[in-house]
Amino acid sequence: MGNVKASVIAAYLNTDLSGEDFIINSVSSLSNPKANSLVFSKKPFNHDGINSLLVICTEAVREKLILQTKLSFIVVSNPRLIFAKIVHNFFVEKPITYIHPTAVVAKNAKIHPSVSIGAYCVAESGVSIGEGSVIKNHVVISANVKIGNFCYIKSGAVIGEDGFGFDFEEDKTPVKLPHLASVEIGDFVEIGSNVTVARGTLDNTIVGNHTKIDDHVHIGHNCNIGINCVITACAELSGGVTLAGNNWIGPNSAIIQKIKIDENAFVGIGSVVTESVKSCAKVMGLPAMPLKSLVSLKRIIKN
Repeated sequence: MGNVKASVIAAYLNTDLSGEDFIINSVSSLSNPKANSLVFSKKPFNHDGINSLLVICTEAVREKLILQTKLSFIVVSNPRLIFAKIVHNFFVEKPITYIHPTAVVAKNAKIHPSVSIGAYCVAESGVSIGEGSVIKNHVVISANVKIGNFCYIKSGAVIGEDGFGFDFEEDKTPVKLPHLASVEIGDFVEIGSNVTVARGTLDNTIVGNHTKIDDHVHIGHNCNIGINCVITACAELSGGVTLAGNNWIGPNSAIIQKIKIDENAFVGIGSVVTESVKSCAKVMGLPAMPLKSLVSLKRIIKN
């Protein structure tokens, strides 16, 4: 990958190249820019006289940098997003399609020919994995789990094993509630390392299209996660939680069972959500509350 002309990148974006055309063989950070590389910037930066840089930036940044030295530019409204797309298309090695010889895959599992499965993975009876999906190492996929197209499952994830649910005898002896359903994962879903997604009791646990789940997250049984959700590191969703879609769940947050988070709502870092959250709301704290209410409470305490 790499060794691509700046003009080819501009053509890929269906936009114009400003400046000289040259071969780009790598990407760089702004703190350590390298010759013949690609960078993105939201503000002017010091490039130590290196001119053979293709800068992805806004028009305002280009106008300031072009006065200082000779660089090449592609002007966009969201440099970070466009940089990510360029890097993914031109500078990331495409996965090799293979099933590692140590992987254990049930004979009746339906695995698309383009799927990659890493070392020491397990795919049990009835598992289905769609086109272009990548399963890294030591992943356990329990019976009847369905994984959609172009998903990326990182090492150590466990998908579809029993959830945690008990009732109690009169003497408080726990009695396990059977979990008989499974997990359905949509298309373009990413699941991080050491994530657990528990199967449902009677209905499947659902993870919607384009949802991204960071490392060390727990998704409890019967959760229903909509499209375009981002669930960051160490978050915990108890059983039956619903994310309606386009939600952001902050690091180390916890959501108690059967809570509904409506569309476009935001849960801040370290929050404990004990009540349902309305559409477009931003909540934070213990217990989580709308940010405006939290600010007002802090003022009252301070005074």
